[in-house]
Amino acid sequence: MFPLLEARKVQRVGYSTLTVSLPRAWVEDVKLKQGDIISIKREDDGSLKLIPGTEHKREEVKNCIVNADLCGSPNLLTRIITGNYILGHDAIRIVAKEELKKEHLEEIRSATQRVTGLNIFEQTLKQITLQSYIDPTNFPVYGLMSRLHVIISSMLDSSIKALVERRPEPAAEVLHIEEESDRIYWLIVRQLLLAIRDQSTASKIGIDSPLQILGSRVVAKTLGQMGNSAEIIANEVLVLKDQEEINETILNDIAKFSTQVTKISKHSFKAFLVGDIKLANEAMEMVETTENDERRLIQKVLMHVKDAIVAASLRIIIRSLAQTAKCCRTIGEITINRIIEKPSEICEYVPVQ
Repeated sequence: MFPLLEARKVQRVGYSTLTVSLPRAWVEDVKLKQGDIISIKREDDGSLKLIPGTEHKREEVKNCIVNADLCGSPNLLTRIITGNYILGHDAIRIVAKEELKKEHLEEIRSATQRVTGLNIFEQTLKQITLQSYIDPTNFPVYGLMSRLHVIISSMLDSSIKALVERRPEPAAEVLHIEEESDRIYWLIVRQLLLAIRDQSTASKIGIDSPLQILGSRVVAKTLGQMGNSAEIIANEVLVLKDQEEINETILNDIAKFSTQVTKISKHSFKAFLVGDIKLANEAMEMVETTENDERRLIQKVLMHVKDAIVAASLRIIIRSLAQTAKCCRTIGEITINRIIEKPSEICEYVPVQ
């Protein structure tokens, strides 16, 4: 083992060449020998990164074997397959000592429907091999995130349309769209984990700096939470479909609130994509106003809606809209932090005198 940080003195060799010796422990760890080549890469912060070899090759990803006999809990096998897909395993083999149970087969099919590009390659009574044929370079991260944001916005619009027009069909469709949003979300996470392991692929999918990976992961998670809120709204609209006529004024107020939240969502995500610090701040300021609107709308529901089931569903819808707005605040914070990582007109960094 060698320390994470070690100071070494720069030595002069000849008239103009400066050298620094390599730590012995590191040389042994990466199996370097005399005559081998080391690639030197300059990072954004000015530091140098040493890479054994002529290029940074992708870390080898081993095939995965899952013991189905140990996956007796409901949905455990589905989650393990999904997790291995996210980790970048291109081949996942599920094996059983005797035969794969009916429950296992159902969970395997569920897992393949849950993610993009994972299919059953080979199947016997005792084992199933899943194979992913995804070329990561065909799926730029920010393109996927834009697509996810569009889908989530559509889910929210359809849910509120179903509520105002008292039609369950758009809300029922949201539940199908939600499956597609999940597939895109898992693919985004897979791409980001790949970017951590393979810098050359990272640049091809739009990740220019390791610092972007953490923020992008949080934004992806936040978009996923917004999708969950839209799904909750759709489910509550379906609960209300058989209820008596609801106060039109309240429905219109909820629709206006939804329009406001949609505007905040568009502003915050656009700011994230284009790096607009003022637009990000504007979106965050707009979020603050939604807290009072949420409180006012819930009070109105409590005052004018007598049916307990209707009142409960409307409150859940309003709070889900407010939660979506709060997610936009997170996106705004990440946007501002990402912008100020580098010096700019609005934020300059100078050495301490």
